[in-house]
Amino acid sequence: MEPSLTMEPLLTRLHKMLRQMEEPAEDGANNALGETVASIQARIRAMVPEVDTGRSLPHKKTPSGRTTVLHLNYTRGQSEQPVETELEHLRFLARTAKELGLRLEILTDTIGRNDVEQQLAKDDYKTLDYAITALQNPVSKWAEDSVEYLENGRVAVLNPFDQELLIWAMTEGRKQRWQGKVPPEDLAEVLQEDQLWILLGVRVNALRMGLEREQAARAKAQPVGHIRAYIEGGNMMVGEDITGQPMVLVGKDAIAATANIYQLSDNDVRRLICEDFGLDTIAQVVCVEQPGQFHLDMGMLFVGHGVVILNDSSEALQNAIEIAEMVPCQTTERMAAKLQLQCNLENDAAQDLTAAGLKVRREKLENEVFYNFFNGEFVTGKNGLNYYITNGGIKAQEERFAALMTTGWQIVENVFFSPEQAAHKSLQERGGVGCRIKGAHW
Repeated sequence: MEPSLTMEPLLTRLHKMLRQMEEPAEDGANNALGETVASIQARIRAMVPEVDTGRSLPHKKTPSGRTTVLHLNYTRGQSEQPVETELEHLRFLARTAKELGLRLEILTDTIGRNDVEQQLAKDDYKTLDYAITALQNPVSKWAEDSVEYLENGRVAVLNPFDQELLIWAMTEGRKQRWQGKVPPEDLAEVLQEDQLWILLGVRVNALRMGLEREQAARAKAQPVGHIRAYIEGGNMMVGEDITGQPMVLVGKDAIAATANIYQLSDNDVRRLICEDFGLDTIAQVVCVEQPGQFHLDMGMLFVGHGVVILNDSSEALQNAIEIAEMVPCQTTERMAAKLQLQCNLENDAAQDLTAAGLKVRREKLENEVFYNFFNGEFVTGKNGLNYYITNGGIKAQEERFAALMTTGWQIVENVFFSPEQAAHKSLQERGGVGCRIKGAHW
């Protein structure tokens, strides 16, 4: 069955019927109600699209992916003039790509194309290998989240859903999983889409960027498939276990959203992912609790061969508790409560990863908008060595992280940091360099 927007209204209507069925029934009506509910659920499950990806693995985000192509989106957003933060990232990525011998594939709109061409016409970028694709509609700056580049040469994009239905489906999953993570009286507030707590990863659906990516791919005559689970790119990490076998880490928000939308079990969703990506067993699809972040790539780093670096907010929590005790007020108490939840979720993520046979290293590599080194991209330079591109931040923290990646863990030859001020502004928008680029090797 070909994925289609015409399916969306029916799916939404069926869910509304299901919710109405959840209202208390009169005595004697329970059996009939149960049959009706089962019938609606069966109709919803029958709407799961068929596989059209060619059953191929997405490009790996670990160093073994050997990334040599970076896909980058450029946009002015709502501004009539170029935005300095966007230009800074464009210049930084162009400089880095030129130095390492990478290719840049830039997606923009007709207005943005002029900005890009003007910048890259400068002598600094004379030898840069790049191409520009311009769409009629504005694009989202977050290139990571709306597309996967599959090993078979296909492009895979997300199917669109009704936004209200998607938000309900993801929130319902958190409601079930996060019981006991916060005081019962605070759970309703935590589940709200509030900047203080943990945002939902649903903006790709809201922006309909999957449709734009599909249009861009078809313009280049690339075959297009669809990811049936609702997985925004930053909430999935493709890599390998200690034996080198492919492994996909998927945030539990994505699993729950898909399960609730299609009335499936979590394992059913894992089977869908296996089918889409050509995996042999659901053990290769690891469901990971959100590490206090809306996407996995804001709180963990899959460095390959069965090793994951996971954030550790325990010291920050202790500091927040001490501040709340010294200066008791709503602001300090809410910050301590937020960090308590984040620590709980990070620990749950560690348990999920360990249970899957992965080795977990805990490091504090993010601090709200001041720095985030989890969010980045491994690439392979023209010399055959591996490098890492990430957000700039406090210089002492940059030096500490670079030392870990090069000398301590011996993962890469060097780390490239984006300009600190541009990184700071980008992280304020809840996205960094790793959200702005998407790696590939074709």
